[in-house]
Amino acid sequence: MVIVFGYVGLYWRGLIGAERYANGFVVDTCPVCSRGNLVVESRSERVFGIPNARRTVQCTVCRSVLRETGNRRWRYAVDPIENPALYERFNGREIDEETLKVLASQAAVLNEPPVPRPPATPPAFVDDEDV
Repeated sequence: MVIVFGYVGLYWRGLIGAERYANGFVVDTCPVCSRGNLVVESRSERVFGIPNARRTVQCTVCRSVLRETGNRRWRYAVDPIENPALYERFNGREIDEETLKVLASQAAVLNEPPVPRPPATPPAFVDDEDV
């Protein structure tokens, strides 16, 4: 009887996990380029009848990819041309969703368009020979 309840629990957990990103990913905009959207590609399989989904998240603009390694954990493949600083810090490393949210919020602030400065008076040239 315990085995049946254990199987039902694992099956239910697999179903919930398979539907986790049905309404979109936890971050909409790519933290690497700040221009592209993140698209979730899901591959479903069953182990002893229990649903198991593996996901890949790709940016629509740059070539950055997140591959699911576990429950809410991702291995990041960062495009080095698009963002060398993030490449050095996160490429090939495993991150969690909270870190990904922080990266996305920092990218949104860092990549805002610059605020135009008011016009200034250009410097004047002073000829030393006339003195």
